[in-house]
Amino acid sequence: MVWRDRLDHSLRAYSSRPLESLDATTLDALRLGAAQLLILEMPAYAALDSTIGAIRDRGRRGYVNAVLRKLVDLGEPPHDSLSTRWSHPETLVRRWLERHGREATERLLEWNNGVPRLGAFDFAGTSRSSSGVEEGGILLRRFVRLERSGPDVLGGGARQGLYVQDEAAAIVGEGFAELAGGRTLEIGSAPGGKTVHICNSSYPPELLVCLDSSVQRMSTWLENTRRLCPSLLQRTVFGVVAQGEDLSPFDAGGRFDSVVVDAPCTNTGVYRRRRSARWRWSLSLLEECTARQRSLLESAADLVVAGGRLGYSTCSLEPEENREMVEWFETRRPDFERIDFPAPSQLVREGLLDIFPPDRGFDGHFAAAWMRTEA
Repeated sequence: MVWRDRLDHSLRAYSSRPLESLDATTLDALRLGAAQLLILEMPAYAALDSTIGAIRDRGRRGYVNAVLRKLVDLGEPPHDSLSTRWSHPETLVRRWLERHGREATERLLEWNNGVPRLGAFDFAGTSRSSSGVEEGGILLRRFVRLERSGPDVLGGGARQGLYVQDEAAAIVGEGFAELAGGRTLEIGSAPGGKTVHICNSSYPPELLVCLDSSVQRMSTWLENTRRLCPSLLQRTVFGVVAQGEDLSPFDAGGRFDSVVVDAPCTNTGVYRRRRSARWRWSLSLLEECTARQRSLLESAADLVVAGGRLGYSTCSLEPEENREMVEWFETRRPDFERIDFPAPSQLVREGLLDIFPPDRGFDGHFAAAWMRTEA
């Protein structure tokens, strides 16, 4: 639940029992009622009737009614921090305040709690005349906006060659497509968002090997590539389930002209879309992700031929996963020279794609690219 901390802050003020001691049914009912009162701003009678009326047990009903009526009568208690007001982990908000300042941090927190726009990249180029589909890309000509209320917009979109994703993800996918060529290896391929951009580029690679560690996610990758890359699948595009940190089996088959890495990360740039991801945040998660990103970059770099290209992306806002990772890699691998990541120029600084969501109107993504100068 996006607003969990704000709701629990209010409920704790009026609950005679610690929230941690309540059973799941009671706590869910309290949160639902508080969300209707504080977030949706429903009339008190409607919020109380709908919440309490759904509870069958008399004891639970009486307790939930008492707590919510106190909230109605006394109002929402003052918030002691931005993290409570916007329901984000406190350690993360402190980091953002130190790096971005209060005004930008509040804009980011508000952005994360908003409703994301539903959009898709139009690979067929024919969707604009379709019901439930509107032009809506901020920077990409072939990005479209989908109406959430359409009767069968996703099913229709699938038939028309749409891949549902945020415009920022599509920008990275188009960049990876431009970096790809010849023999290409894609690491972190599932569920296929970047793969379908590479397959549908003007000059798709002669061989595309797509690797991910998850069997379940690669099943989704297969569905998406079958739909959007039918002419290439099983002819020049191949899926592999394997760990990207150990790419030694590929050495025997030769190296690649291009390797692109969509790295696992903390997801702090896509909290608006991945609603529960914020509650997984921790400094230990950050350390775990950066360790894996270093390992993936090193493995990937070893497979790039001289003159070949390496791409790297995350959907994180954290410098350790982004600019500091680039600096670490360039210090460790002087045989790679940074090149501009292929993306709209207003998003690229010092060759790096770096998106702060409230400033651009779409998800936070980061990407970098290099050319190998010697083998």
